[in-house]
Amino acid sequence: MAPFGVIFDADGVLLDSERQSLVALRLAVESVTAGKVSLPPDRFAFFCGRDDSSILELLAAEHGLAVDPGEFLACKIECYRQAIAADPIAVAPGALELLDRLDTAGIPYGIATAASRAKINLSLAAVGLSDRFSITTTADEIHAGKPEPEVFQLTAGRLDLPPGQLVVFEDSINGVEAANRAGMVSVAVIGSFSREQLSHACHVIDNLSQVTVALLRRWVEEQRGSCGDRGGP
Repeated sequence: MAPFGVIFDADGVLLDSERQSLVALRLAVESVTAGKVSLPPDRFAFFCGRDDSSILELLAAEHGLAVDPGEFLACKIECYRQAIAADPIAVAPGALELLDRLDTAGIPYGIATAASRAKINLSLAAVGLSDRFSITTTADEIHAGKPEPEVFQLTAGRLDLPPGQLVVFEDSINGVEAANRAGMVSVAVIGSFSREQLSHACHVIDNLSQVTVALLRRWVEEQRGSCGDRGGP
């Protein structure tokens, strides 16, 4: 078959870090708005997988608050730094084993995240993976975050592979939608959202330990048109 590659989201997929990320987001919003805005838990589904611009647009539209993007990013990074110091992040189950399998098979892979370059660098360093990824696409490099497909399209270009030859691992509703819109094989990892909430993915798995190179090949070979009508490996 033709060559194929893999794209990973970071928080909630490669890293067990979604909890700390949401804590940092909540604290940062409260800080930059001087306590005027507090994000309730029912809004996290909207923000999960989105970039900072979506948050700032909401603050402007719903609360009439203009927040400097640089100030917000710096605040969120500091909040995240404090969050992972108090509650350390870890590599997600099965992630290291899957990366080893991909390396052995010579399958290229990269990260496509809604996080900033500063945050992903901090996260990878915290779990000892700084040297593992030569391709990492972040929110700093795109104009529109997930559910827009731009971050995946840019990563596909860096991997030098067409969309249909790429498998994307995501944990958020927005991320799965972005992968589908990019024409890639979307695989949802249960954790941040339920199987039902992620049913628009091509496939839904419990964690990365379920994934083999043979399964990846099968998914790419079976890819036909739009996803969303298949719910399991």
